[in-house]
Amino acid sequence: MIPHIVIKFRLCLMVALLCPAGSLLAQGMTDTLRGRVSDEWGNPLGGILVHSENGKNGSSTDLEGLFSIAINDGSSYLVFSGDGYLSQQVPLAQETDFQVEMQRDAHRKDEIVHLGYSSQRREALSGAVATVTGEELERSPVANLSQAFAGRLPGLFTQETFSELSRANTDLFVRGISAARATEPLVVIDGIVCSYQSNETLEYISANEIESISILKDAASQALYGIQGANGVIVITTKRGRKGKLQINGRLDQSMQEVTTQPTFYNSAEYAEMRNQAALNDGEALLFSAEDIAHYRNGDQPDLFPNNNWYNRYIKDFASMQRLGVNLNGGNDKVQFFSNVNFMHQGGQFNTEQTSYDPAPNNLWFNYRSNVDMNLNDYLRAFVRLSGNVKREHTAGVGNADIYGSIFQLPPTMYGPLTPEGQVVTTQLVGAPTYGMLNRTGYINHTVTNTTSQFGLDLNMDFLTKGLNLTGIFAYQTNSVGSLRTIQNYERWLRNDESEELAFIKKGDELNTPLAYTKGHLFYYRLTYRATLDYQRDFGKHNIGGMAYMFYQNLTKSNTNSPELLPYNRVSSGAEIRYGYDNRYFLKGDIGYSGSEQYARNTRYTTTPAVSAAWVISNEEFMQEAAWLSQLKLRAAWGKTANDQSGLGRYAYLDNVTVQGGGPIGYLQYLVNENQIGNPNIAAEVSTKQNLGLDIGLFNAVSLSVDVFKERMENMVVDAAGSIPQYQGVPLLNYPALNAGVFENKGYEITADFVKRLNRDLSIQLGGAFTYAKNTVISRGEALRTEDYAYRKWEEGYSFGQQFGYLVDYSNGNGFFNSAEELANSGLTYDFGDPRVGDLIYQDLNQDGSIDERDKAPVGHGAVPRIVYGFSGGLTYRAFDLNFLFQGLGQYETMLGGTGIWETAFDGVFGALHRNAWTAERYANGEAISWPALSLEKTVNHEMSDFVNYDRSYLRLKNLELGYTLPMQTAKAISAEKIRFVLSGQNLLTWDNMKSDDFGPEGAGYTSFPVYRVYSLGVNVIF
Repeated sequence: MIPHIVIKFRLCLMVALLCPAGSLLAQGMTDTLRGRVSDEWGNPLGGILVHSENGKNGSSTDLEGLFSIAINDGSSYLVFSGDGYLSQQVPLAQETDFQVEMQRDAHRKDEIVHLGYSSQRREALSGAVATVTGEELERSPVANLSQAFAGRLPGLFTQETFSELSRANTDLFVRGISAARATEPLVVIDGIVCSYQSNETLEYISANEIESISILKDAASQALYGIQGANGVIVITTKRGRKGKLQINGRLDQSMQEVTTQPTFYNSAEYAEMRNQAALNDGEALLFSAEDIAHYRNGDQPDLFPNNNWYNRYIKDFASMQRLGVNLNGGNDKVQFFSNVNFMHQGGQFNTEQTSYDPAPNNLWFNYRSNVDMNLNDYLRAFVRLSGNVKREHTAGVGNADIYGSIFQLPPTMYGPLTPEGQVVTTQLVGAPTYGMLNRTGYINHTVTNTTSQFGLDLNMDFLTKGLNLTGIFAYQTNSVGSLRTIQNYERWLRNDESEELAFIKKGDELNTPLAYTKGHLFYYRLTYRATLDYQRDFGKHNIGGMAYMFYQNLTKSNTNSPELLPYNRVSSGAEIRYGYDNRYFLKGDIGYSGSEQYARNTRYTTTPAVSAAWVISNEEFMQEAAWLSQLKLRAAWGKTANDQSGLGRYAYLDNVTVQGGGPIGYLQYLVNENQIGNPNIAAEVSTKQNLGLDIGLFNAVSLSVDVFKERMENMVVDAAGSIPQYQGVPLLNYPALNAGVFENKGYEITADFVKRLNRDLSIQLGGAFTYAKNTVISRGEALRTEDYAYRKWEEGYSFGQQFGYLVDYSNGNGFFNSAEELANSGLTYDFGDPRVGDLIYQDLNQDGSIDERDKAPVGHGAVPRIVYGFSGGLTYRAFDLNFLFQGLGQYETMLGGTGIWETAFDGVFGALHRNAWTAERYANGEAISWPALSLEKTVNHEMSDFVNYDRSYLRLKNLELGYTLPMQTAKAISAEKIRFVLSGQNLLTWDNMKSDDFGPEGAGYTSFPVYRVYSLGVNVIF
């Protein structure tokens, strides 16, 4: 089928090339028109697009609102359009000097919303789509693009799970999740699907390359993407060249970064007292004498009784980042171009002491983009999209995250970090101390290169019928990571506690070694071919449009093991029909038909239909007298979307049987390994989605939208082990996956905006969004537990990732055994240890007198937040502008354990809660108690329970930006059109309900990098 399409495309191309290179009628009839564009208060508007009725001539306004355009295509009027303003058609007259006043588009009716394979005016949209511009994203002084998303896109759930500088990771979910797994949404960049490493691909783009980002949230826009659309779609459209004079836009900023949270670090005396208290509670001998503690407190013998704050020693107060970006934009009726170059330098956060080489983290990042559109003749247009990244990441010989986590393993009482002879000091329980990891393990240089190229031809087929267009695109992406590693080991030494002098003994058999070099390499690429046929035409009050496409992608992943190393192939096709009548009634139908060789032939392809409609009631004749109601619109959508990222092994429909040498005589015999059994009927998951929406506009200033959504998947991929006895002939993990699960996700969204220019000098914008999404695992083949379980199912009926733990019994007032008598009278036995006085009292939910896993209950709300919200605003007064953004999450809790939560890790790691741990004296005095009795070893307190359930809801001042634009006369002194200074901040303030201040609500916990606060000063110059 594909060869026939290629032949037809070539024939159409030949016809276009043989056509005259322009309209003979228009030749020799060129008129140059000039004018000025302003807002309703007379302020000049820059960046307004001006083009002719037939679209072949164009220009744009400069910062003074001035434009000039040459008309030679026989048009009878000019069209003016710009972000935030209603499009206008101005008839051509005898005069050549135009004065155009633009009207604000408070409800964004004329906004062009990019949907990946097509685009629509927002007023004609019948589905649910959220958008943000690149200009808004540029307000966030961050290195990673996804860090700028939070709070700006209604319906997009963001969780910053890893916060290493310039290597942050943010989990993204569109309206929560669509199946019982945390799968990222599909990313589409300039019409090309990026389904592999999509989050990584996002980070290769800077905000100042972006025209807009759209989040496709329901089946009305997802169905076309077939087996890749169910998890939502993020559509990124990069900037294009504008017709008009060359504009050079440069931006430079300097940022300082500091942590938003810092774990509690106790001095040696406090540490020794808590370790003694733990030993006392355990009935053990005290670890430190009163004399020792006095020396630690007084600091009179620092060699024998040191007091080290390892955090302050290794972590800088501030790290720094510099960014420089330059854009070139311009063109004429023949060629339009946009070119961008960005450079970023990220300094490290660690203090290092190595002099032979530099192990300090240091990242350099260079990326470029060039988008060129060429009008070859009246019918044929060509375009080229080139982009690339080169990133050099320099780190110590082990990962920065491991180094950061190691800081908390070392007690403040340890001498170090070096012996007087220069050897690395550690403790018996710490295998790799921070100093050694940072200064004695060598260094690593990762060089990441990512190159993307697109070439396309766009054929205007008006010679067949007006409004018909054929586009063909070839795209190629290659990603390579080359790593040069230097490996070095070092000796570990222990303080000799037996000696009263400062003495050390060697630990283990590690030796100090010279640097040794190794190299590694990872590589993946994708080839994409897409052909699209578009049709758009007005017949009086009737607007008819449509689109059909075919898509083929060949992907080779970075895996080197079989069979994952084999190329992945996807074929997708789809069609869309649009109808609008008199800007009042809109109807759209979509169908996707897609497949992957991941499935057997009989289940390889999946059909995903969708239908949606909108009724703009405010455009009805009977509503014209209600001038206060500037918009009233109803939307409804129903459809199916699908997903092939369901955790299956490669070729899940085949039995995985491997042969290898083995047996008593390896070269004569073979071992046959039977692994996973194939399921020839396994298929892509299909989700049915529904959305109802209401859009209200008041007084051409206030916009309110409400959406209610529901999605249900009835063939979710699940494993078969839950319904199979554990004792039988086949390992449970070898049983095939089944399309037998049922999953549901539903919720609602509310967005509100207020936009008003109060006078010539002052304008105000306020907005907010709230999304609630609750998912439920309806069925996944979970076996029913025995009747003595308080909760017989731990997955079905709950949200994905639901945690189960013990519930503390607070009926006595504080939840602890406060006396030996109370402990004896409880009659409780614990299956996982013997409770002590001061330990937690757990609820015996099944009333059998024993605390064990049968008493566990659901804690929290699952792995994904149920609520995400944000509110923002801004004002402009003369040369000043101020913008702010608050962002938050709700109904999100996690039970946490491990280092810093439990006090027993390594040589004792104490967090803020441990300071006021239970003691008999503290209880008798009525003092606040924040933790059960301390211990040196694991006790009944160190189990997952609601006592260690952290409420990770928060509200954060995510972004604040203050700008000042110099007077135009001052800018012209250096031949510039505009000079703007910017002071901005990111993650400035956070309000949360965390149990302690040791770590924040985002990230992985106590020992992981915290979210960083950023202060930035920059300048933006336009020539």
